[in-house]
Amino acid sequence: MIKLYEHPLSGNAYKAKLLLHQLSVEYEGVTVDIFAGEHKKEEFSALNPNCKIPVLADGEFVMWESNAILFYLAKKFSPNPYLSDDPETYGLIAQWTFFGKTTVDPNLALARYFVKFLPPDQVPPGTLEKLHAQGNVALAILEDHLSRNEFLCGSYSIADIACYPYTMLCGEGGFDLEIYPSVRRWCGSVEETPNFIAFAG
Repeated sequence: MIKLYEHPLSGNAYKAKLLLHQLSVEYEGVTVDIFAGEHKKEEFSALNPNCKIPVLADGEFVMWESNAILFYLAKKFSPNPYLSDDPETYGLIAQWTFFGKTTVDPNLALARYFVKFLPPDQVPPGTLEKLHAQGNVALAILEDHLSRNEFLCGSYSIADIACYPYTMLCGEGGFDLEIYPSVRRWCGSVEETPNFIAFAG
């Protein structure tokens, strides 16, 4: 059985959990207490030398990086509607998945971390302002695209799963989704997809 090493407050781990549920794949969830430093212990670093969650173990095969896990699961349990074999659609899914990891997550997730989990006096001066500026650029790009498209790549795919969690949670980092109506509509559309599970954190 597949094992997913995760934490309920992690948006990245939630991506993998959501896809597993939507694929109706049974798995064993293993909670890694990142706040207690369990992700830095030797037992976990043997699975992921980068010492981050999630980690997926499928028998002897072990991999990490949340968006890579999405591609693996969608490919392993194909056919399914979440990853296309069409080269152009596949390319767009990769494009938006990488956009999520390089542009959405670094700003929205980090702002959430500073606001939700750190005392204000531990946040470096000017950091939130910079993250909000860059994060709003990412949200504006999503808003523009989603004003013309129901989902990121035509139909619901792993690209939406990759970008959804920290976008949905961005209010916890001080962002205002009210000014992005198409992004809010898209979040609602994601939440209406088959076998959707809500973020538990």
